Amino acid sequence: MRLSKLTVLTGAVVSMGAVASAQFTDLQPGRNFPSSVSTFGGNHSENIDVGDVDNDGDLDVIVANGGDQGDQPNRIFINNGGAQGGTEGTFTQETNTRFAGIPNDTSRDCEFADIDNDGDLDIYISNRGGNTVGQTSRFYINDGNGFFTEETNTRWGSLISVPAGDQILGGNSGPFRDWSCDCDFADIDDDGDLDLFHSSYGPSLNGTRDSRIFINDGNGVFNEQWPWIDAGADIKTHTLDLDIVDLDGDLDFDIVMSSRDSQARIYMNNLYNPLAGSSQLYTDTTQVSLLNQGAALSGTSNYEGEFGDLDDDGDFDVWMKNYQNFTDKILFNLGTNGAGIVLFQETAAPIKGDPNQDENEIDLFDFDGDGDLDAFAANFSGTNRIYAGGNAQGGSIFGQYHRTGTTASGSQYSFPEVPTSGNNSITLDGEVADVDGDGDYDLLTSNDNGAANRLWTNALGIPDTHAPTFFLVDDTKTSGADMVIHAQLRDNAPYYLIAYYDVTLTYSVNGSPSTTIDMFSQGSQQFRGVVPGGVGNCVTYTIDATDDAGNSAAFAGSTGCGGSPWMDLGDALAGVSGDPALAGTGPLTSGSAGSLDLTNAAPSAIASLFVGLTDSPVPFKGGTLHPVPILTSITLTTSGSGTISLPFIWPAGIPGGFQFFTQFGISDTAAVKNVSLSNALSGTAQ
Repeated sequence: MRLSKLTVLTGAVVSMGAVASAQFTDLQPGRNFPSSVSTFGGNHSENIDVGDVDNDGDLDVIVANGGDQGDQPNRIFINNGGAQGGTEGTFTQETNTRFAGIPNDTSRDCEFADIDNDGDLDIYISNRGGNTVGQTSRFYINDGNGFFTEETNTRWGSLISVPAGDQILGGNSGPFRDWSCDCDFADIDDDGDLDLFHSSYGPSLNGTRDSRIFINDGNGVFNEQWPWIDAGADIKTHTLDLDIVDLDGDLDFDIVMSSRDSQARIYMNNLYNPLAGSSQLYTDTTQVSLLNQGAALSGTSNYEGEFGDLDDDGDFDVWMKNYQNFTDKILFNLGTNGAGIVLFQETAAPIKGDPNQDENEIDLFDFDGDGDLDAFAANFSGTNRIYAGGNAQGGSIFGQYHRTGTTASGSQYSFPEVPTSGNNSITLDGEVADVDGDGDYDLLTSNDNGAANRLWTNALGIPDTHAPTFFLVDDTKTSGADMVIHAQLRDNAPYYLIAYYDVTLTYSVNGSPSTTIDMFSQGSQQFRGVVPGGVGNCVTYTIDATDDAGNSAAFAGSTGCGGSPWMDLGDALAGVSGDPALAGTGPLTSGSAGSLDLTNAAPSAIASLFVGLTDSPVPFKGGTLHPVPILTSITLTTSGSGTISLPFIWPAGIPGGFQFFTQFGISDTAAVKNVSLSNALSGTAQ
């Protein structure tokens, strides 16, 4: 089965009851980031990243230094909480011990990634070298306790297209010299390990070197795949940033490249739903995706783009920095055309108060706890700023983003959210994370020219209460006799934190005892689990996803069982007649008749039928309520014998795999808190 896009799902359920749009009031404007502290050193710092290197439950920090200013040491800072037994959210530099023997570099980017698939976070550093001689990018392997050893020479495997003069060891194998600013990891070939997209901008940023793909052999050795894109595609760019992201919802990973001095690129992956005429893994669709849509770059300062669902329609859009000179643009994802190519609409209209200054980087996160994505802009020539998203407040169809500190029409945020003290450096990167464990998102910044890198602690005091949701679930992919299950999440958090979510798969094959495994984080907010021997058998499964604030959601599915589309999720709460029982009938196919039938409830009692699109169990009246968040509810009255029968005709046009969850709450003085609950039930369209 496959859970289709939420825009389709919401429309399918409207007939069950009206959906009210939540309205939120302003949440303490001007108080979120009242001050900052210098805590991560002060070099020519290009990038900052967060991850739990010592597996003690809190987030540690690395900083990439050097860049255009020559070789400098990269640094690691350990969170004093967790195993350190100190105050979470304060840090101690432990570079000399945890990075012992690691060389100084001209580093532009640092990435946490489990390179060797052993369950801990390793580190990859992207380096630029000088104006005429490049520098190798390096791999550092975690020993499991947060101490790192350089293994660059053995982690770079076979080379195909790299010129012999750029190879360090020769023989078409091993590390090579290049000029790179951003390299990202994702499971590009969908085999359960992280592969590497290595971008290059060339000597003196002249755009004369190819970007390349390196495929993980499963043991953390990266072998070049060449060619990786159709002949004639332009892969010699001025790329300072790239994103690996599923743009078209087909479960493989496409690429968005921000090219500082030339047109941004869209490369679509052909692993699933390949484009006609393509012979390689990727196809350059920039002409159709962007240029034919009037979304061409204007200017030479497109340093970065960031993906996220900015208009709340489920698919990924891209916020482009300085896409029209120093004016930001949002590329809104319009879906695919008849040929399967994703199209974008370019607009700056949703961004209110853009100062038209040279900004370097953007991060998307929910700074005010209202459930939508806001934006932090790291400013190269002015001050850092926050743009407050307006989707939770009923913004336009394309969302509304207001720079805080302005009084633009409709803005709820007329106060600046970041202090002026320490906010006038050349900031090259921002990172978002709950480093102090209080449930809201803090800000970390890396600054150039020796200025102090800073931590901006969020003082909002309102923890995130928004659970992740399932955008796509697919159980149709196979690997030999094994079934591969994919799940894509959406949440009010940046993609790099969603990658750290606790996502598990619990499955049963042909009624066998259940097995629970951790799902593999593939990138692009997508997770992968494998059911051994699942192909051709009856597989029932549940996916549980928990964010870093403890909010959770669940998805229940089955395939190959040839039985009912209904699944009993349990958790009835007894009343006067014992456990009320809810059952579903009907095949849930287009135009078919069915019913929801409640029995064994209190007679002549008020009953509410709750309906939701996700299964996120929460305590309720002494029991457990499953369909959370509640999409709609229907108030009914039981018969004199404690029954309700609710017939329906399943609408046409609902895609197979669409899933809903439902449960009754019944007024019952014999229940623990005067409310009994039926068992929860899921239904899956066929």
